[in-house]
Amino acid sequence: MRSRLIPPLLVIVFLVAIEVCFTFWSQVGGQYDLDLMFWPWKFGLALAAAGLITAITADLTREAGVRRRRAWVLGGLLAVTVILAGAVTYYYHLNEPTDDDEDSDQPARVTRLEREYAEIREAYLRQPDSAAEADDWSSVEEWAG
Repeated sequence: MRSRLIPPLLVIVFLVAIEVCFTFWSQVGGQYDLDLMFWPWKFGLALAAAGLITAITADLTREAGVRRRRAWVLGGLLAVTVILAGAVTYYYHLNEPTDDDEDSDQPARVTRLEREYAEIREAYLRQPDSAAEADDWSSVEEWAG
């Protein structure tokens, strides 16, 4: 392959590798845990993995497919990056916020206000029947109970 085509193709490899890293990470690690993660973790680990994939590809194209020591070292660094991404994802999985409706399997609790209702009913029944009886403010405490 001509050497002037290699750099643009490596840019394309890098961009595709970023997409592959995020898609793989969300499928394996879970999108919810990835959404909870602090963005520099996602950004740094995805760029590191995509950069390592591109570096491995560049090293393999430079030597016409011959696996050199450098390609193996870059592959090892890629494996460490993937393991670190898994550890960070697992940390966020363990520390995810609790749901408010965890006890949804229990029936709803009904609060009975029977005593309060009885007091209100008694006060209503003790109200004056006419406007003439209502003028006497000395009996207000009797009605309220």
